[in-house]
Amino acid sequence: MAFIDTTALTVALPALRENLHASDSDLLWIHNAYAVTLASLLLLSGSLGDRYGIRRTFLWGIACFGISSIACGLAPNASILIALRALQGVSAALMIPGSLAMIARVTPGHSLGRAIGLWSAFTLMATALGPVIGGILVQNNLWRGVFFINLPLSVIAGIITLKRSPADPTLPTQSHPIDWPGASLLIIGLASLSYALIDRSLLFAFGTLTFLLFYLREKSTSHPLLPLALLRSRPLLAALLISLVIYAAWAGFTYLLPSYLIETLRFSPTNAGLLQIPTLFVLAIVSPIAGKLLDRYGPRPTLALGSFLCALGFAALLWPGFIGFPYAILAPLLMLGLGLGFCAAPLSATIVSNVPAEHHGLAAGLNSTAARIASALGVALLGSLAYHEQVLHFSTLAASAVILCLIAIPATLVFPTKKTSTTLEEP
Repeated sequence: MAFIDTTALTVALPALRENLHASDSDLLWIHNAYAVTLASLLLLSGSLGDRYGIRRTFLWGIACFGISSIACGLAPNASILIALRALQGVSAALMIPGSLAMIARVTPGHSLGRAIGLWSAFTLMATALGPVIGGILVQNNLWRGVFFINLPLSVIAGIITLKRSPADPTLPTQSHPIDWPGASLLIIGLASLSYALIDRSLLFAFGTLTFLLFYLREKSTSHPLLPLALLRSRPLLAALLISLVIYAAWAGFTYLLPSYLIETLRFSPTNAGLLQIPTLFVLAIVSPIAGKLLDRYGPRPTLALGSFLCALGFAALLWPGFIGFPYAILAPLLMLGLGLGFCAAPLSATIVSNVPAEHHGLAAGLNSTAARIASALGVALLGSLAYHEQVLHFSTLAASAVILCLIAIPATLVFPTKKTSTTLEEP
């Protein structure tokens, strides 16, 4: 639900502009109100899962996501939709870490890479369905259905979780307090930076100061939202950096691509959605393979190859032939899918497996937080750079994405050449 909803909405952006009279800034915030709250609360959600039960927190997220999706579908204007999308982001934050943490809890260490590769593949296949569903609905003037489809999905997901997932283990009666001040500072800081990038305001300095206060808070409190000791792991820090730059490039690009296809190349909404399917299909196929390679060779070769292929794919889009001939754009898109496929599973596995078992919920939240912060800031940054007076400058978009991906390649040198401490040991 969380991944379908994001990609389906990108195809519906031109319809939102027309039907809700949304400005460019409104469209960015319809995306980022969801992305900012989701990214800000994932760490908190991971802590809530560790404290109250991963399965229980996951089920609450499913229920709230279905209800908030109905409210989004009924929104009468852009401002109300932005507020409701923020509520939907809160619900998604309760869901996403739980799915990965439940997998980590029941999977032996030697198979963790393959299991997370399958998790990545299924989320990416769901992502691939989004543009198609959104395109079909928009083509038939049913853009509100982008939100309404989550109601039956939430019912099905809730039933499957109750019947098939193992119950939460007995939790200790005495537990650490939740770091609500830290969570609040994280929300304020990320929202400020996102607003500064979208509207070019002076809030950038305020957002940076807020993140500094968040760091000082986590350093001084006895029960931090993010234990800073976890960040002493160089592989973990490298994986977080790679996640930030790769997913920022990918999110900003995929957010703007449907608008470019529809408004500039005159694709129909359905065809704009279908064009993205081969890319995400390749991504979904490669992810489990990358997980197996991770189990055998460690993260360095797979992440280096994936980062290079992503940079090469974005660079290919700078050639005028791909911009001038509509369907030639498919070749670099397939290369991007291949590159991201080699990155997704190793990044998730490296982050989750570099923390103690009692922090699996937090680690899953940290993994998702990195990707979602990248999504929010990537859309804000690339959107503000590439969109001027409702005209999308595609070469600026591609060049910015290339630079982000190139940052990831030297970061892979931190990882060992073979698997050492990056895979969780057997209990």
